[in-house]
Amino acid sequence: MTHLKLYLFFPLPHFIFLEDHHKMNGILIIGGSDCSCGAGIQGDLKIITCLGAYATTVITCVVAEHPGRVESLYHLPSSIIESQFHSILDFFPIDAIKIGMLYKKELPQKIVELIRKFKINAPIVVDPVLAAGNGDSLAEPGMEEELARNLFPLATVVTPNIEEAELLSGLRIESPEDMLRVAQDLSEQYSTSFLIKGGHLQDKTTIDVLYHKGIAHKFELPRILHANPHGTGCSLASATAVFLAQGLDLPKAVEKAKAKLYEKIKSQLQIGPFYFLPPT
Repeated sequence: MTHLKLYLFFPLPHFIFLEDHHKMNGILIIGGSDCSCGAGIQGDLKIITCLGAYATTVITCVVAEHPGRVESLYHLPSSIIESQFHSILDFFPIDAIKIGMLYKKELPQKIVELIRKFKINAPIVVDPVLAAGNGDSLAEPGMEEELARNLFPLATVVTPNIEEAELLSGLRIESPEDMLRVAQDLSEQYSTSFLIKGGHLQDKTTIDVLYHKGIAHKFELPRILHANPHGTGCSLASATAVFLAQGLDLPKAVEKAKAKLYEKIKSQLQIGPFYFLPPT
């Protein structure tokens, strides 16, 4: 006699798991795929999962790259990007959004339209990816203006690195004092908070500067010698999104994100000639 087992599959709303009814925060990542898994969507997934949140993704482009160079890039049609939004927002709760590489300059406006269409009310971290760490361009000309016009007004915080902050402000940054001045200028110009990531400054410490609600916050830790893993900027922005989803205010979220990233950098992995953050 044959015994048949019937399996019923049904959705579990809002990440309620049967074992302990634990709710995980949902983080929506919008950005590019990095096949080396150091930065981009893959780097975001690692840090978000490590921090105990659940990440969903909207992929905007596929980048063939490693930390040494960008080989090629393919941007996805806006129809595919919108389809990903529909697939996610039909079911998954969103407690924070992290926006990274968009490449096509019409995408900032499209992303804003989709956020409004789905009535997403959550903190938004905008990481304005304009160039790879080696200088290769990762955005069409004019992207700075489109980000500023469309996404900055919705952002809880914008997180440029030194080079991106220089492009956005038109000012040179050569010291922590310059970082503070530019962060304040950008914050006042665009009426949102700015976190300038200072990892590329050559100093004995790593300094990030947040200008938030008229107050400057400096986050400083000793520089770890010979540590320069791929994707730290993406990871800091994503970790900040996780802590914002948990309800922390922005300065505390950045503080905790930087501390967590610092611990990960201490455990960096060498793969060939390059360094990466560990996956767990």
